[in-house]
Amino acid sequence: MSAHRIGLWLRREIVDRLLFHGRPVVCALAFVWRRLLFRTTFVAITGSLGKTTARECVAACLASRFPTSCPRGDTNADGWLALGVLRVRPWHRFAVFEVAAGAPGRIAGRLPFIRPDIAVVLSVTRTHTTAYSTLDACAAEKGQLVAGLRPGGVAVLNADDPRVTAMTPPDGCFVRRFGTGAEADLLGQVIDARWPARLSLRASWAGQTETVHTRLVGEHWLPAVLASLAVACHAGLTLRQAAVALGKVAPLTGRMQPIRLPGGATVLRDDYNAPIDTLDAGLRVLEGVTGTRRILLVTDFSDSGTHRRLRLRYLAQAAARSTDVAIFVGRNARYGGRQAVEAGMAPERVHDFDSLEETARFLRSELGLGDLLLLKGRTTDHATRVFHALLGPIRCWKTACRRRVPCDLCWELGPHHTVDGPATPL
Repeated sequence: MSAHRIGLWLRREIVDRLLFHGRPVVCALAFVWRRLLFRTTFVAITGSLGKTTARECVAACLASRFPTSCPRGDTNADGWLALGVLRVRPWHRFAVFEVAAGAPGRIAGRLPFIRPDIAVVLSVTRTHTTAYSTLDACAAEKGQLVAGLRPGGVAVLNADDPRVTAMTPPDGCFVRRFGTGAEADLLGQVIDARWPARLSLRASWAGQTETVHTRLVGEHWLPAVLASLAVACHAGLTLRQAAVALGKVAPLTGRMQPIRLPGGATVLRDDYNAPIDTLDAGLRVLEGVTGTRRILLVTDFSDSGTHRRLRLRYLAQAAARSTDVAIFVGRNARYGGRQAVEAGMAPERVHDFDSLEETARFLRSELGLGDLLLLKGRTTDHATRVFHALLGPIRCWKTACRRRVPCDLCWELGPHHTVDGPATPL
């Protein structure tokens, strides 16, 4: 592993520990600093899916014309959010943040040092089901971001999601809606999203119409793209300027990130997180693929509110509809395989493995030219290791790990190839 990557990992570990013990102080400093940044427009983004991608898209659009601050990586924790605020400088015209609603009260606790001028809400879907008993409860938490707008602020809302459209900003604030229906201020319609094509759409805003070609894989990124266009146009960019900037945004690591392996197979890395709605989105991408062997590797998914065996049954039925080969990994993997066969898959097309190490060995001999592998798993499953093992030997095959950082950043993975080496980002 390079000294640079070891340095990044150590810095993250040290800052994490400092923020854990010093979070109240950092948040208090951010509270004061935010009030001194009266010339900087703060954009805060929330939603069940696509927050980080939307953050990168919004920042790319705004940075194409204005000095813009945007933290990198996973910055949802209070301490990291506050640290991001402290990194904003008075000369930044915009600052862009994502704000997660992992539990009730989280957004309200972050509003004092975020104080958004523009609040973006992407969607309300099945995430954090252990924290919220209903989607309405989840929507109420996300709505706190809209309710916390500064005077004269703007709420940018998804017109296609009824729970989002019901959110009401304070008096004196404005609403801009994005979506696929006539009631949207920023109107978008998908042109193509069938692999190997990337998401492209036609967008309209205030009499302007533009074709937008992105590098994102899958139609499910549409709300993130439309929200970014709406924020950019509200900030003064033309639709064409925003479209050009969006076309340069690459898929983020582990979020439907396509990478070509040296042997000619392609991996769709969707291993950063695994809410059930992202699993469905990935399988819809596979369903639309023709002329290529479609392979699903899955450990588990989250936020379904069901027992593991019920989740595996759902996975098996979905795999039977969408894939040519299904690979189940981990506890009860054999049960998942049996369910896939019962759902109609031929037994020779279904595989189950107890460990990721066994899975990697199988795939090294199985993957061939033209194959498309969707790699799906929860962050805590660290299925990322299978991808790295396809590039070269790795050192870590732990069966349990509490770290929630991507394996790409962890020193324990050992010497390994990266997407800057023999693999090719697409």
